[in-house]
Amino acid sequence: MSGALLLAGLAAYSWVMFHLAWKQALAAEGFVDEMPVAEPRDRILVVAPHPDDEVLGCGGLIQQALDAGARVDVVLVTNGDASELSLIFGEGDLPLGPDAYVKLGRMRQKESLAALGLLGLPENRVHFLGYPNNGLLSIWRPEHWRYVDMYRSPYTKVSFSPYERCFTAQAPYCGQQVLSDMLALMYHVRPTIILAPHPQDLHPDHWVAYCFTRFALATAAVRGAEWAREAKVYGYLVHWPRYPAPRGFAPGAKLLPPAELVAGDGGWLKLPLTSEQAQAKAKAIRRYRSQEPSFDRLLLSFARRNEVFCRLPAMQAVYGEPVHWEDEANHQRGLAGADLRGVSLLITEGLAVEAEGWRARREVPAKGYMAVDLRTWSTEGAPVIITIYVANGGRVAVKTISGHSPLPPSKARLVSTRDGYFQLRGVALPESVKECGEVFVTCWGSVRDRVTDPVVAGELWMTK
Repeated sequence: MSGALLLAGLAAYSWVMFHLAWKQALAAEGFVDEMPVAEPRDRILVVAPHPDDEVLGCGGLIQQALDAGARVDVVLVTNGDASELSLIFGEGDLPLGPDAYVKLGRMRQKESLAALGLLGLPENRVHFLGYPNNGLLSIWRPEHWRYVDMYRSPYTKVSFSPYERCFTAQAPYCGQQVLSDMLALMYHVRPTIILAPHPQDLHPDHWVAYCFTRFALATAAVRGAEWAREAKVYGYLVHWPRYPAPRGFAPGAKLLPPAELVAGDGGWLKLPLTSEQAQAKAKAIRRYRSQEPSFDRLLLSFARRNEVFCRLPAMQAVYGEPVHWEDEANHQRGLAGADLRGVSLLITEGLAVEAEGWRARREVPAKGYMAVDLRTWSTEGAPVIITIYVANGGRVAVKTISGHSPLPPSKARLVSTRDGYFQLRGVALPESVKECGEVFVTCWGSVRDRVTDPVVAGELWMTK
């Protein structure tokens, strides 16, 4: 008995010390700024990977924006038609058939409509894209980007959206179609403010939904849309270890971002909510009955006296000068992901890419790889995708999908690999990079395509 009490005491002490360190770190980083108040002229687009994310991250903001007279549109990228437990236990099916997963997707659509209706958002401002739950990373990758290489969901067993309520009827499961849908929505809304998942959210569907959002916005800008250059982008977080803390329904408590992420970028903002808005958010969260009871305690943890968002501006970079990303806290994320620690990227005046990356603690596991993903545009504004996979044992593979203009020959080579460290040289970019001055970069580690660990997900504006 005494041993059990000792263990309980140590656990309680660790928990208290964790919270004290968390609050001290937030105070040291100056987490004091407030989210700008929505104005009647604002057009707000909320991007949610799954039904419930839109209310968990932005339920209070949606209420305040509608009260201010702003326009609000919500886009659900997937219908959540696979249990989140499948992310933990692998890509294999849980004991449900394809029809049951589609039925779950339809149920979650109705839950989102009911929840958002409680917050005052009409149904015609809710847009379902119908893409596969736990499949967005595969669709983002070049292997399933084109219409001829569609992705097949291991849950619903289809390669197109089976849902009646869908932005594009029978939308093909490929990156081209996701980009097309996101672009069409953005041109329709012309958002001044975009709320998207944080690019370091540990759920692949979340950070990839951010990538699609940002890449679509940059594509519109490259094609001449002025509103796309002026739109402000903010991130909200759902999946992170011990977040929110403490767990459980506590509407009078503060919602604080993880100290690790605050220390990383310092761009977090708080949006105070009235008690009525917090209660309305909690009531809306309870509409997601398909997520009960397993996730009920977690979901209600987001109904607090404030919401938190992170500024996500594009990064400025200069030809010939390296850009560095560090992520010391990444070992605290994920479920045995590939655990990238940092990346350095350089784009030379001659439009050749040099990259290096390193890992914390361990080698790339079996069936794992690190990927450096560069996306830009041809002179016609068509996407150009170059993804470099670095596997354990020094193997390197380059996957390229070009737009209408031919790419220069790529002479990518792996200079060295040791202790998880790699250097890449000779990755060629098209001349259109100098014309548009933009490159979109992602970098991640992956194991069996299901558990990922993003280090970089952002847009570079290149200057001379």
